[in-house]
Amino acid sequence: MRPVFEQQLNFFSHHRVSGIVRAGSAEVALKAAEAAIMGGIKILEVPYTTPGAIRIISDLRRIYGERILIGCGSITTVEMADRAVKGNAQFITSPHTNAALIEFCCSHNVFAIPGAATPTEVISAAGFGVPLVNVFPAGLLGGAPYIRTLHTFVPDVRLMAIGGVTSENLADFLNAGATVVGLGGSLFKAGHIANGNFAGIAESARRVVKQVQGTF
Repeated sequence: MRPVFEQQLNFFSHHRVSGIVRAGSAEVALKAAEAAIMGGIKILEVPYTTPGAIRIISDLRRIYGERILIGCGSITTVEMADRAVKGNAQFITSPHTNAALIEFCCSHNVFAIPGAATPTEVISAAGFGVPLVNVFPAGLLGGAPYIRTLHTFVPDVRLMAIGGVTSENLADFLNAGATVVGLGGSLFKAGHIANGNFAGIAESARRVVKQVQGTF
């Protein structure tokens, strides 16, 4: 494994939660992301579909540098990945596995996290040599018990659980064997986003970080 990927994998393994920030505008999304960082979140994913996603990623990288890990999610094509990489995204998350996308990320020293659902898909994705596989949508696939089953049969594959993970069940996913979980609406609550309650987002982040620390 390349040293840069090993460092990022260690970062994922240590912090264990990635905040997935969605908002109706780039300005609100950026403020929400910064509130989560203030609350202790160290990994953030900005979905490509978020307005101004690339600018948000670029701004966060400029402001926080190597103190946090910033990626772009919902990437489905090489063209989308290219824009994200040019915006200084450090990792790319996809809902599927695409060989060309993984090859592109690796050629640019960007951490690729392909998506998979079934055991066959998980093993196939891992076959590309990626450090993490995104099990998506984890909640609809069976939640924490499904992650536990996957982890039992493919213990050498590091799993990221996205979709259906909440502040109430994130410990279940982590204890079931997920290396890291993606947390969206439970961290960035719709009411907080709509009302600009960034202090509320920071407080939610503090609670999430405390929960994650309890899983070690």
